[in-house]
Amino acid sequence: MSKTDKELAVDVAKAVIEANSVKLAIASNNVKHQTNPVNLDSINAIIKSVHKTLQALPDDK
Repeated sequence: MSKTDKELAVDVAKAVIEANSVKLAIASNNVKHQTNPVNLDSINAIIKSVHKTLQALPDDK
């Protein structure tokens, strides 16, 4: 069974969250740097944007 547009939008948001999770990196000068995770406003915007885009696509018939 195929997924709904809402389910696909949530899947995209989950992938973005996983790809942008908090990570520690060490710069060339041996200074530790922590990346920032995606905030809730960004996650909501991603879901809404992807859902809107999927809704705008023509139906395959």
